[in-house]
Amino acid sequence: MFGLLCATAFVAWSVWYVFDAARGFRRNLKAARESGLEWVAAPQFIGGLLALPLSFILFPIFRRLPTNWTDPWLRLLDPLWAYHELYAPFARYGDNFLVVSPWGVYMANASPSVIHQIATRRTDWVKPIEHYSVVEQFGANVLTTEGSTWRDHRKVSSGSFNERSNAVVWKESIRQAQQMIKSWSRREGNNEEKGMWVHDVYPDAATTSLHIISRSGFGVKLLWPGEELGDGNEVEDGYERFTSHVPMGGHTMTFKESMKTMLKDIIWMGLFTKKWLERLPFKRTRKVWEGYINFNDYLHELLELKKASIAKGLAEKDTSDLMGTGIPCLSSFHMPPRKLNLQHTNRKIFSVPLITATGSRTDGINKQSPPSPNDPILSTTDILGNSFIFLLAGHETTANSITFLLILFALNLPAQRRLQSTLDTLLASQPDNPAEWLYPSLFNTLGNSYLGACINEQLRLIASVTMIPKRCVGPQTLVLDDGKAVRLPGNTFQHFCAPSVHRNPKVWPHASTSLRDLSKDNDLDDFVPERWLLLSPDQQVTWCNNDDGRKQEDEDGAIKGHKKTIDELNDSAMDIGSSTLFNPPPGAFIPFSHGPRACLGRRFAMVELVAVTATLMKDYSVELDTREFAAEQEVRGMREEEKKDVYKKSEHRAWTILEKELGGLLTLQCIGRKIPLRISKRGAENFGDMR
Repeated sequence: MFGLLCATAFVAWSVWYVFDAARGFRRNLKAARESGLEWVAAPQFIGGLLALPLSFILFPIFRRLPTNWTDPWLRLLDPLWAYHELYAPFARYGDNFLVVSPWGVYMANASPSVIHQIATRRTDWVKPIEHYSVVEQFGANVLTTEGSTWRDHRKVSSGSFNERSNAVVWKESIRQAQQMIKSWSRREGNNEEKGMWVHDVYPDAATTSLHIISRSGFGVKLLWPGEELGDGNEVEDGYERFTSHVPMGGHTMTFKESMKTMLKDIIWMGLFTKKWLERLPFKRTRKVWEGYINFNDYLHELLELKKASIAKGLAEKDTSDLMGTGIPCLSSFHMPPRKLNLQHTNRKIFSVPLITATGSRTDGINKQSPPSPNDPILSTTDILGNSFIFLLAGHETTANSITFLLILFALNLPAQRRLQSTLDTLLASQPDNPAEWLYPSLFNTLGNSYLGACINEQLRLIASVTMIPKRCVGPQTLVLDDGKAVRLPGNTFQHFCAPSVHRNPKVWPHASTSLRDLSKDNDLDDFVPERWLLLSPDQQVTWCNNDDGRKQEDEDGAIKGHKKTIDELNDSAMDIGSSTLFNPPPGAFIPFSHGPRACLGRRFAMVELVAVTATLMKDYSVELDTREFAAEQEVRGMREEEKKDVYKKSEHRAWTILEKELGGLLTLQCIGRKIPLRISKRGAENFGDMR
C-alpha cells in the first residue's frame, strides 16, 4: 500500500512538473518574442542559482545526445561558454540575444553600449548577490551587498585606494618581483645567468601577488622560502606571528598557510555549512576547517592591532591599510583626538584615509573631521569580510595576469623584443636597480607606452573573470546599437560576456586575417599589443561614428572614443590618463567590470602589473620550454629553420591549452596541463636569433 502511494505521488509530481515547465516556457517564449531580440530555446535556465551545479551534472549527459537535438543550446549551457565560444554566437544571433527556458529568460551581452546602460543603471539592474554567498564566510562585503548597504561598504573601502597607497604598491611590487626571480634561481638545475626553468608560473605569481597585497594592503610582511626574519626583514612589534614560518600564539597554521588554504579551497565553505565542515571526517575538509579557524583568529588579532595603532594616532608604516579604513566606522570604536606621540618620531607617520558616508575624512595628525550621524556604521564582521574579499580578489586576478602575460610574451617573441627595446629607452636615465624607481612619474610613462599596450592586450585576450552577472528589477527597456529599443521581462538574468565583447570586431581595431589561422577573418584571437597604439588622431573616432557621421555621446556627455584626461577616466583602458593608447568606448573593455560596481582596486592592480612586468622584462627574456620536443643542447646546435620548427610545436601546444583547456570556478586558470617557460638573462636566450 505504501509503495502504491509513493508511486502515485511520484506520477502526480511528474505530471505537475511537466505542466509547470510547459506553462513557464510558453510564458517566457512569449516575452522573448515580444522583445524583438533573437532567441534560443534551452531546457535549463543559465542564470539560476543552481545553474552551475546542474551544468556539471547535466552537461555530460546532454553531450551524449545527437547533435541535431542539442545545437545550438548545448554549447550555451557550458559554465564557461563565453570563453569557449568567444564571439561566434554573437556573430550568429547579434550582440544581444536571449536564451529561453521554462524557468527564466537569460540575455547574453557583448554590446558595449548595452553593457554601459546596464552597468550605470544600478537600481534597474542589480547584482545577484545570492551567487556570491561563498565569499561571505567572514562577513558581508563590498562584493556581496546591494543598495544602501553596498554604498556604505564602498564609501568606507574606497578610502584606501589613493595615490599614497599606490606608491606603496609600486615599491612592494618591485621588491616581490625581484624576490620571485631569486626564488627561481635557487631551484635545482636553475642558473640566473644561463637560464631558469619554471614548470608553472602561476604558483610563483600567486605568491608574489599575495605578498604584495598582504604587505601594502595590511602591513603584514610575508617571506619567500629561504628568507628569515632579520637581515632586512624586520617587522613591527606584534606582527611577528603573521610573518613567521612557524605557527605562533596558539595557532596550528601560519598566517600565510591559513590564508592560502582559505583562498584556494573557499568553494568547500560554500558546499557545506560550518557545522558540517567541522564534523566531516575527510582529510581535505578537516584542512579547510583548520584553515578557517586559524585565519579567522588571525584576522581578529590583526584588527585589534590596527585598532590600537589608530587609537594612538598612528597609521601603518608602508601600507595603504585596507582594514584600518573601516575601524572608525565600528559602532564600538571611539577614536580620541590625534596627538603626536614623541616616542614614535623616528617612524614615518601617515594619515589614514578614514572616509565616511558624507565624504569627511581625517587629514593628517592635526585635523579630524567631526563625526556625522550619516557616517556608515559597520560591524566587525563587515570589516573582516571586506578584508578577505580584498585578499581574494586582489591576489588571484593579478596572479593570473602575470602568468598569462609571461606566457603571451613567450608566444610573441617580436612583441617581447619590442617591449624590451621600449624599456631600454624609457629607463635609460633611471637607476639600474628597480627598487630605486620612483612613482608616479615612471608609472605613467611606462603605462602609456608599449608596456601598457601589452598589459591591456593580455587583459583583453584572457580576462580572469569571463562572465559578469546582473538581473533586472521589473521590466526594463534597453537601446541597442542600431537605435532599436527592446523591452525585457522582469527578472531577466544577463551576463557581460568579457571574452566576447573583447573580440567584437565592430569595436576593436583588427587586421583582416589572423596571424596564426588564415581561415579567420580577423586577428582578435591573437596577442597583438600594437592594436592599442594609435597611429593617427583619426583612429580615435573612426569606429564610434553614427551612420550620419555624428559623434556618439555617453550618459555623461563625453565623446566616445576621444582621449580622456585623467579626471575623466573611470575604468577603461589603463586608468592612468593615457594619451597614446587606444581608448575603447564605455563597456567594450571590462576586465575589471564596468560602471559604479567596477573593481575598486583596478588601479592598484595596474600599478602592480606595470611594476612587476617592467622589473622582470628589463633584464630577462621569456621563452617556451621546448624540452618536450628537443633537448636544450640540441636546440643550441640547430639551424634557424630547425629552431622554428621546434618552437612552433611548443607554440601549438601552448595555444591549445590557452584556447581550450583553461578553467576554474572563480577565475580562469590553467587547471590541467601547464605551460612551462624558460626565463633567462637577456642575451642568453635559446631562440634569441630566431626571426
